[in-house]
Amino acid sequence: MKKLLLSIVVVLGLQAHAQQTLFEDSFETYTDFAISDVGFWTLTDVDLKVTYGFTGVTFLNSGVAKSFQVFNSTATAPPLTPSATSNWAARTGTKAMVCFAAASATPLNNDWMISPEIQLSVSGNTLTFWAKSCDAAYGLERFKVGVSTTDTAPASFTIISAAPYIVTLPNVTYAQYTYNLDAYAGQPVYIGINCVSNDQFGFAVDDFKVTADDLSTDSFFSSNFKVYPNPASSVLNVDAKTSAINEMQLTDLNGRIVKSIKANGVNNAQINISDLNAGVYFLKVTSNEGTGTTKVVKN
Repeated sequence: MKKLLLSIVVVLGLQAHAQQTLFEDSFETYTDFAISDVGFWTLTDVDLKVTYGFTGVTFLNSGVAKSFQVFNSTATAPPLTPSATSNWAARTGTKAMVCFAAASATPLNNDWMISPEIQLSVSGNTLTFWAKSCDAAYGLERFKVGVSTTDTAPASFTIISAAPYIVTLPNVTYAQYTYNLDAYAGQPVYIGINCVSNDQFGFAVDDFKVTADDLSTDSFFSSNFKVYPNPASSVLNVDAKTSAINEMQLTDLNGRIVKSIKANGVNNAQINISDLNAGVYFLKVTSNEGTGTTKVVKN
């Protein structure tokens, strides 16, 4: 597929090892071709350069300065037909996040897609996603993966991927990338994918997922605390078996804290969950002896 540069002015310890999902996104729920307001993702365009588009193919936000965008190859005009050398399709569904090549005399990308804050578990924390170079004519794309424990500013990220940061599988074929996050176990983190391609064309990311060892099997929690009823509709009761309760936090599947309670050394505590949406949450209880986490369900 031939690149087209648009002429545009830019103003600018567990006993079992079942896995549970801390966060996942396949990008299907977002607006086609959006370059901002993509759920709780932060999309940061550091290079501020206009981008390449396609000859004879149009879509919203084509050619503008941007980082990643929600790309639906079936909704361009006309739709992009996959071939052996050019394939812009999502891995699952119809949408993926795509970073287009920077168009300038120094065409080096510096574009970020940064996850919402994700609360990591005590062990087995793993990041996986699928990525590919979309067009064989322009070589392999390049990217880095970073983690921040503070905020979404690119300068806050520690790069955890190894050089030379090149997409490993042949062009137009999705490859799965896996990273161990246990260096940040128990912490809330942001995860950033940084496209650093140099005059390639399109870098696609799909099926982003963070998993951990199943918190419902946390031996510390089961030995020290009891939570009931579970599932619950209005109130969760938490009893301390051996160690008094100092603090409780309830987080959703995206790692966002939805309830936080200071208990100050009590043996019994309650959390009112009547105002929460139905679904799965994770209850973290902190005591003088340590911290345990378990899965709870709101009816």
